[in-house]
Amino acid sequence: MESSGKAIHTEGGEFGRNVSRLAAQLEPLIPYFGNPASDEAAQIFRRGKEGHPGFDSAYEDLSTALHNLGEAYKHIGSAVVAMSKNVKAADWASMVDKDAYVKDLVEFAQRKNDEISVPTTLVERS
Repeated sequence: MESSGKAIHTEGGEFGRNVSRLAAQLEPLIPYFGNPASDEAAQIFRRGKEGHPGFDSAYEDLSTALHNLGEAYKHIGSAVVAMSKNVKAADWASMVDKDAYVKDLVEFAQRKNDEISVPTTLVERS
């Protein structure tokens, strides 16, 4: 389980690098899509028209979504690794039934009202 979580985390890093590589290939081409400041067709394509998004808005949304997806891979991978550690701890807890020393240790930790004296100090109130 831990190795699977690490693999998911690694996959997120690889995904991010691939997206960055593709973005680096696309970005130099964007100026060839026209100058929205001087070309009406480019303005419609790049900025949209009548409430319809243009390329620039869609590209920004896609970039954000791809970034979030890459981060999600990393966070999911980290969560799976953490779950793996919790499962290991649960396996340790199951040893209580099998190991007398561990069982005695747990029983000692759960004791109540035993004969151990606790010093007390009186508090003076003014």
